[in-house]
Amino acid sequence: MDTAAEIPGCGEVAAEPAEPTNAVDRRDSGARRRARDLLMDRGVRPSKVPEGALRRVRDIENLILFVDDDLRQTALAMTRIEAFLSKTMRTLGEPDLRREQIAELARDLEVLDHLDQLGETLESLRRRLGKLAMDMR
Repeated sequence: MDTAAEIPGCGEVAAEPAEPTNAVDRRDSGARRRARDLLMDRGVRPSKVPEGALRRVRDIENLILFVDDDLRQTALAMTRIEAFLSKTMRTLGEPDLRREQIAELARDLEVLDHLDQLGETLESLRRRLGKLAMDMR
């Protein structure tokens, strides 16, 4: 499945927003993108052992690696779901919309796989965070 970055125009809205956006909204939007970039960057840069109470947790390095992986996999699933939603919005905004285009979107089962992956990775992330919390005692 293509990621949002590989789909031309992904993330662009086909129609004008209902209300004009202000500078704060644009900054918030950029912050979300930067957060996703930070998640992906954690996969290519070595994670630092956290300071304070986390430093005393046994095998913290391995647990942090697993948490980082869950974060990245969750972000990837969300990106793919977002790509489907963006494609749907663009399609619905086309002036010569045809029944076949809508039917194709309705038949896209990959988005359901991405929703399943999102649920699984979020559950794994929650479980690992619970383990981390217990290990901090």
